[in-house]
Amino acid sequence: MISKSPCGPTQADEDVRILRRITPLCEWRAPTDAGPPFMKIAVLDTETTGFDPQYDELIEIAVALIVIDEKGRVIAVESLRSGMQQSCRPIEPEISGITGITTEMVEGKRFVPQQIADHLAEANACLAFNVAFDRRHLEELVPEVGSMPWICAMADVDWHGLGFDGRAQGYLLMQAGLFNPVAHRAGDDVASLVNLLAHVCEDGRTVMAHALEGAKAASWRFEASDLPHRLQKDAYRRGYRRSYHGVYHKLVREPDHDAESAWYRELVGRDPTIVPVDWIDRYRAEWTWEPVKREVEVAHWRR
Repeated sequence: MISKSPCGPTQADEDVRILRRITPLCEWRAPTDAGPPFMKIAVLDTETTGFDPQYDELIEIAVALIVIDEKGRVIAVESLRSGMQQSCRPIEPEISGITGITTEMVEGKRFVPQQIADHLAEANACLAFNVAFDRRHLEELVPEVGSMPWICAMADVDWHGLGFDGRAQGYLLMQAGLFNPVAHRAGDDVASLVNLLAHVCEDGRTVMAHALEGAKAASWRFEASDLPHRLQKDAYRRGYRRSYHGVYHKLVREPDHDAESAWYRELVGRDPTIVPVDWIDRYRAEWTWEPVKREVEVAHWRR
């Protein structure tokens, strides 16, 4: 990730890191060693009036349809579309400071949910940097995305294992030797994300290849059904969080499955409720999950 001189590395090169401006999506060119089209991905970003999708509103959406080959190389960017919508309440100054969007900018503008749904349906999967945020907000407006596969560039990539530090998109972009000088807007973030996905890591594979592999990998939702109150703090410290329905749960990846099962069994005295989770369900909103009923265990704890 440290740029080297064409004439070979020097002492000066070890002390200098060069950042290059991202490639505009309208100027995208396929790598010379690119293979045939393999998948079409809808890379998206949203701007909202806050963090709660059941209260706050979407005010901007940007989507770029990209085509990747079997090795995860971005071989084409077919389109970049964006739109805005007027919110029911004035946009707070702090939100304007974060998003660059003011109440005046969205006045009189509306999304057409069916058009968004039709556009996303052209892709084989949706991808966002932080799917847990973007999907929950988008699904309130376009329920159809709930049945699509989702790839999270933040959580489905082992950034630390690839030699990166942190998981903020802008910081990761700089570590890949790139920067985007434009203010934080949905379309700008999508352009940055596509460039980051195309970055070739030290192992010779693209970030996109790692993200796709991580998204398709097995995972499970461990539900601490009927967890005694005295053990809830232990579960919380372990990473379990209380769901919309009051059930403590945790997303567990394949490398951690056995260790997590053993920890839970030692703490509680039995296995947790384990629900297989694929890339369609992994990041859906908490209130759409129905807790798995365990009548036998309920009877056991009452005895």
